[in-house]
Amino acid sequence: MASAEGIRIGSVFGVPILVQPVWFLVVILIAASFGPEVERQVPSLNHTAAYAVSLVFVLLLYASVLLHEISHVAVAKVLGMQVRRIVLQLLGGVSEVEEENPGKPSREYMVAAVGPLTSLLIGGLGLAIASALHHGTVGWVIAWEVAIANLFVAAFNSLPGLPLDGGRVLRAFLWQVTHDKAKGTLAAGWIGRALAIGVVLVVIGKPGGWGESAFGSLYLIFIAFFLWANASVAIAQAKVAGVLPRLDIRTLTRRAMPVTAELPVAEAVRRAREAGARALVVVDALGKPSGLVSEAAVNALPEQRQPWVAVSDLARPVDPGLVLRTDMNGAALLQAVQATPATEYLVVDQVGSVCGVLARIDLVSALQAAGLR
Repeated sequence: MASAEGIRIGSVFGVPILVQPVWFLVVILIAASFGPEVERQVPSLNHTAAYAVSLVFVLLLYASVLLHEISHVAVAKVLGMQVRRIVLQLLGGVSEVEEENPGKPSREYMVAAVGPLTSLLIGGLGLAIASALHHGTVGWVIAWEVAIANLFVAAFNSLPGLPLDGGRVLRAFLWQVTHDKAKGTLAAGWIGRALAIGVVLVVIGKPGGWGESAFGSLYLIFIAFFLWANASVAIAQAKVAGVLPRLDIRTLTRRAMPVTAELPVAEAVRRAREAGARALVVVDALGKPSGLVSEAAVNALPEQRQPWVAVSDLARPVDPGLVLRTDMNGAALLQAVQATPATEYLVVDQVGSVCGVLARIDLVSALQAAGLR
């Protein structure tokens, strides 16, 4: 079954396994790139057979990547965590584990650490199989190369920078020590960025520059981009986590002027200015709010037309998703706004009385003021 996220090829522990379409292209490119090496190591093979062996190696390599991800899923499931899916993608695989809030550093450590250990175990098994086979045979080449690849994955993935497993282990350790997950994420995220720069420098500085294998160098550049992008996302999320406790909906709420639906926009704006209000709420005869007037819509309406246009023409109905309570602060406030994108929200107290309007731009400004640029 295909979806926007990828093609479903099965499931494990009830978790769907998806393959991104670009993965098939990567398999072909890696197989084509590794084919000449197989010909060199096993001279008895003809050209077609060498590339067939190369394809087998790539498929076994991705099978070991899948086992790596399944190990994450297995531990997460044992610990009672939710896992959305496993995705095989351009640069390997990823398990989307969803931790409860606030979570526990010990659980993150166990889920992260099992991945490199699995790759290390596969690498050791491959070396053991290779040592039992004759050097230069097809079986030896496949076992040896799968072993080396998995040992590299175990070593590289253990580096202490996000989004690598080693970065998650470092975050768990710093989280345990400081009792602050955001600080651990920031530290591991910045190290992840440094690792991305290091990978690029390796490509630039290696003998021969791009060398004989342009594909290999390009693949490393993709890895560097992946590291930088995901480390940056982690840093941004950590900054959000640090700001959320300080988000108070009451301090962000604008004073609202209640107006009737038939009132001209010009008169509504005049009354709001006199009252020091910065928002307009359309109310019915009983004073119940029925619509929100967008500030952008008012500003977009030419001033000469405002006396002839009723506020109801600019109002958006007050749907349930547009109503926020004064006890929605921090993460709850951000989640509510993300669930129903809009420019303005009606803010009410515990008994449903109107307190004012929250403008999305004010929320964004509060986040930016805290350094989330």
